[in-house]
Amino acid sequence: MAARLRIILTLLVLGFTIGDMLMGQPSNAVYADKQTNDGTAAGLGLTGSYSVTGADNVRNTLASPKPNNSFATLTASSTAGISSAWIQLEFPSEVTSSAGSPTTVYLRTNNNNSSLLGGRLAVTAYDKNNNAVSLVSSTFSTYYLADGTVLISVSPTATFKFVRVTVSSPILFGTNSLQVYYGFYGPTASNTSNPYPFNVVDCGRPNVTTKDHSGLTLGSFEVQNAGDAIDESTTTKSSFVSTGAALLGGHIKQTFFFNGVSNPSDAVRVILSQSGSFLAANVAASVTLQAYSGNSSVGISKLVNDLLDVQLLTLLGGNDNAVTFYFAPKDASGNSVIFDRVELDLNIALLGVGLGANGINVHDVRRSPDVAGASNVSTCSNIGTVALSALSPQFNIGGIGTFSYAWYTDIRSGTLLSSQQTWTALGLNTPGQVDYYVETQKSGTGCIASPRKKVTITVIAPPTSPSIALVP
Repeated sequence: MAARLRIILTLLVLGFTIGDMLMGQPSNAVYADKQTNDGTAAGLGLTGSYSVTGADNVRNTLASPKPNNSFATLTASSTAGISSAWIQLEFPSEVTSSAGSPTTVYLRTNNNNSSLLGGRLAVTAYDKNNNAVSLVSSTFSTYYLADGTVLISVSPTATFKFVRVTVSSPILFGTNSLQVYYGFYGPTASNTSNPYPFNVVDCGRPNVTTKDHSGLTLGSFEVQNAGDAIDESTTTKSSFVSTGAALLGGHIKQTFFFNGVSNPSDAVRVILSQSGSFLAANVAASVTLQAYSGNSSVGISKLVNDLLDVQLLTLLGGNDNAVTFYFAPKDASGNSVIFDRVELDLNIALLGVGLGANGINVHDVRRSPDVAGASNVSTCSNIGTVALSALSPQFNIGGIGTFSYAWYTDIRSGTLLSSQQTWTALGLNTPGQVDYYVETQKSGTGCIASPRKKVTITVIAPPTSPSIALVP
């Protein structure tokens, strides 16, 4: 019997590992394994209704280990008044949490905007005696994953055992519903917004993204298909759009959460386009990038306008032209900062026109090493050759893996000249300057190249030997 139990537990651990890779949960995630559910039906003389179906699907069990795609459905309807349905997830034991060191619980749900954004969804926490526990924030946070998964989260400020999700109906004539798949927390998480463990060899793919707004004065906002900006495809996109009246003020934001903190000298590659008839200069001067470590901003924010050269700025002016550029978060002294997320902020007022249905699009956001170190060199035209060498700024980070190098004739496209770290340029027989460009890339699946570093070779004429006067 003991041997059989060991086999079952081994299979369970393997199931978690496979699921972790697919669904993005941390390998040591603790899932809720029990549930209770109920609701209320109240109305102004009229009857509302509620239901909770598939309730046991939220539980982590030996027969159905989480994460998986089974779910419970909460539905609340009324013609007048408000009805509600709730499901309460119970963890295997009490979860230690405090205001100074809160533990965050994540609940997988479906992307139901009417419930998530309509103010009819509540998430609460309770201790073992079913007393309500206060939360770091009075509202839940919503995270979007590349595969379309949606996570909502709360961070209790005291030890807890239960987390309850409640869906309420509209006040008049309507129905709200929500699917709840499971709840989990990361027992070794180092912050309240991203439980994923840091891995020095990670290739910089964001785990989750959020959308937000502030100061909107007219109309409404949306970041459509938020998860498409982190799905590793450059053809899909999240889109900043507005509906209703034209937006003439306020901000629309999308934040990208990476797999833990950055390595020193990390940069962020961003691929951006616009689907309207906006002036490229206005778009570039309206979008700001800011790095964060936890909830604190780090480094200097940058307008996209400061990160684009003339060629890229011209390209951005065309409808749906994807523009690739890099943002390397640094402090006022030019030193690299450590960050775990980057926020992209569109200032509608600076755009100068209403956004409407024409989107500012984010195709991909990914971390990469910053530019390689490489020095400009000189050579004489009669020699005609010179050795060029580059070195990743991260070469001395332990356990990070290896780096490859590539030399080109152009800053963005051009001919690949060499894949060696040190390369000898030939044919330098005419005085003048020749520019080459080198990029570096960390080993690993999904890793992307750094921005390219320009290396200038100055070719000079050899000194002329003085004439010698021969005296007989």
